[in-house]
Amino acid sequence: MPADPRGPAGRGQGAGTGDLMGAGMQFAAFIAICLFLGMWLDRKLGTAPWLLIAGAALGGVGGFWMLYRTLVVAPRERDAAGSERKDRP
Repeated sequence: MPADPRGPAGRGQGAGTGDLMGAGMQFAAFIAICLFLGMWLDRKLGTAPWLLIAGAALGGVGGFWMLYRTLVVAPRERDAAGSERKDRP
């Protein structure tokens, strides 16, 4: 009988619900922080709406980068580390 592709205990090897919810919260929080920082700087420097727009852009790019790292790169690194441990005698 072939090995269960879902891994030990029948669970998938991909991101779980908690990982996905955490990644979504990180994404939203990063965008919100950058937006509020841009808005605050606009009020201080009188440059409205330019720093708000820059904050939104920075938040979107940074949020997507963190989302990518959390959902794509980190599981790959975990899988690679797990396969290295299995290869050792």
